[in-house]
Amino acid sequence: LEHLEETRAALIDAVRHVAPDRRDARAGEGRWTVGEVLDHVSRVEAGYARLLGKRVSDARARGLSRETETSSILGSVASGPLTDRTRRLEAPEIVVPRQGATVEEGLAALASSRAAVRAALLDANGLALGTLTQDHPFLGTMNMYQWGVFVGLHDLRHAAQIREVAHPSAGS
Repeated sequence: LEHLEETRAALIDAVRHVAPDRRDARAGEGRWTVGEVLDHVSRVEAGYARLLGKRVSDARARGLSRETETSSILGSVASGPLTDRTRRLEAPEIVVPRQGATVEEGLAALASSRAAVRAALLDANGLALGTLTQDHPFLGTMNMYQWGVFVGLHDLRHAAQIREVAHPSAGS
């Protein structure tokens, strides 16, 4: 949760540094506005909350064990492929943002998706989430802890994208 709060703060900080008259601008052809970026991030995060809830519910029914591992999970996902903005990634259709989404709508959606993730993680507290996996379209098979790390790194990727809207010459 601390990782997620830190990375979300970086995302929100990036939004704050975009002049209001630039928030609906695109950093280039086929790029998203700040509101659309936030809509996309919230869709990804809400998807993780649903995925985690379903995996935990199904696993509980099968007798999911308690967690015994205590090492940090933060280094379990390579940040490079996610935070490298020189490599363009196409969002799967399910998480493509709603065209014309506003910053205000995006911020509200982020608050809602974060609340859902927090609730799902707190509900799963103490369970062996490392035993529950799901494939990611770019990163391969990841466990539910790694998915949580991914959500934070995803915030950082899109914080960089938002900074490109604020300063188009600095973008990729």
